[in-house]
Amino acid sequence: MITVVLPSTLRVNDRNRIEVHDPVTTIAELVDAIDRRIPGFREQLDDSVFNFAVNDEMLLFRARERALRDGDVVEVIPTISGG
Repeated sequence: MITVVLPSTLRVNDRNRIEVHDPVTTIAELVDAIDRRIPGFREQLDDSVFNFAVNDEMLLFRARERALRDGDVVEVIPTISGG
């Protein structure tokens, strides 16, 4: 199982977590699995708006290729910018 922690802008239920029991090996496959359960979810994840972290490790490059293992916690984090 992979636990996905969502920001309030992507909350899909009364909590900010989704448990994915599908066999996924990358973040890209995880996003696809969630999109099958929640149609339209993938379109909300524009790479310029959201980042990913796995087990508290922020992924800055090629995040969707990151390998996942059972028990991982994936956080979807809104990009913060300013000037």
